[in-house]
Amino acid sequence: MTMGEQIKMLNICPVCRYDGLREPPYNEEGQGSYEICVCCGFQFGNDDYPEKEPAYRMWRTKWVENGCKWFSKKTQPPKHWCADKQLNENKS
Repeated sequence: MTMGEQIKMLNICPVCRYDGLREPPYNEEGQGSYEICVCCGFQFGNDDYPEKEPAYRMWRTKWVENGCKWFSKKTQPPKHWCADKQLNENKS
């Protein structure tokens, strides 16, 4: 089972592993929610085309290379937020 399949029913971003999504990134049929992760900026159902897993890896690599910056300008990161800790703690 892939990481995306393991966490598709949880409110965890399969890219950056942020665990505060408003809804699961995918429904039971695998359709994206179109929610944009406030942490990394990935949009489920849009940025994952044509294949989810390669898109996650590519987006995560770019996000990390750019310093793991919080994406949302409207939503503040949780107090004491740490991208390194998040990437390691929420692994499936």
